[in-house]
Amino acid sequence: MSTIAFKEIKKGTTILIEKEPYEVIDRSFRAKQQREAMATVVMKNLLTGKVLTKNFQSSAQVEEIALEESKAQFLYKDGSGYNFMDQETYDQFSLTEEQLGSAVNYLKEEIIAKIKKFKDKPIDVILPAEVNLKVIDAPPGVKGDTVQGGSKVVTLETGMQINVPLFIKEGDNLMIKTKTGNFDRREN
Repeated sequence: MSTIAFKEIKKGTTILIEKEPYEVIDRSFRAKQQREAMATVVMKNLLTGKVLTKNFQSSAQVEEIALEESKAQFLYKDGSGYNFMDQETYDQFSLTEEQLGSAVNYLKEEIIAKIKKFKDKPIDVILPAEVNLKVIDAPPGVKGDTVQGGSKVVTLETGMQINVPLFIKEGDNLMIKTKTGNFDRREN
């Protein structure tokens, strides 16, 4: 753990505020005449999943922390949340939909992801760059229907809906980029 000034913070930095870990999503600075510059920081609480925006003096110090990482396998979803098993200790744990955010769109049974831990407690997931998901609902592609750029909306096995080319049909396996949620390619 080390201290860092807000003017040195970058996106993706993990900081400790009021004894809770936050990930910096965005930050900007503004200077007023004859006053110290202010840093506006958008950050996600890694324990609760809530996103908040706060202003700090740019020279104010904050504690930068490094979270532990390990691999975990997604097992299933139930009423208590999304259940995983640590690949090193075989301990099972659950994360809430708020903690996972948009990652829930890519979780299917047996997927392996990196897990971030704070004080040995799992708090966040880092997905692989791409995941393979099956199309469960696809409207027929109409030949000559290029008014919309030759795409249609399909539903994937996780419930996520995305735009894909007209040739994609129900039952196809698609590679989806987890950073953008975009269709990459069809897998056989």
